[in-house]
Amino acid sequence: MAYVITFVLFVISLAIEGSVFTLAGPDGVHPDLLLVVVVALAVLAGMRKGAVIGLCAGLLQDIIFGAPLGFFAAVKLPAGALAGLIAEDIYKDFTLAPMLLVALFTLGGDLFTYFLAKLFDVSTVLSLKEYLQHCIGPRLMMHFFLMGLIYPFLYRAHKRKLLFEESYPEE
Repeated sequence: MAYVITFVLFVISLAIEGSVFTLAGPDGVHPDLLLVVVVALAVLAGMRKGAVIGLCAGLLQDIIFGAPLGFFAAVKLPAGALAGLIAEDIYKDFTLAPMLLVALFTLGGDLFTYFLAKLFDVSTVLSLKEYLQHCIGPRLMMHFFLMGLIYPFLYRAHKRKLLFEESYPEE
């Protein structure tokens, strides 16, 4: 059941991201809803499942949005794995923790994307400072508040055993 719900979340996230958010973002900056969903699910699932969730979500986003295969996966795989790893040390019912995690992963992912574009000489007209102010800052705030809206619903579904079974570290 968890795989079906996860896939449906991916499809809904990509549909909203590719339609509504593309039109509604300020100055062409729109949130990466799939990153928010990946971090939320990884916090609930753990490191291994979080890495798989991130990889699958990133590859699906690459295929649908026509990015070079692996581009989005290179951001979402480590985000899922690290969110799952950090989740072992935080209270999962405390919504602020995933909100701060998604802000951290947004910053890291967007900086990675910026430097990757510079490395491959993709024409970027913004300097790093302008990119931080006009793109990363607004996206970081959008992700922060979206996580605050999405995570409580996913946490309740997790508690009802609709998402993932509780995994306890082996002693």
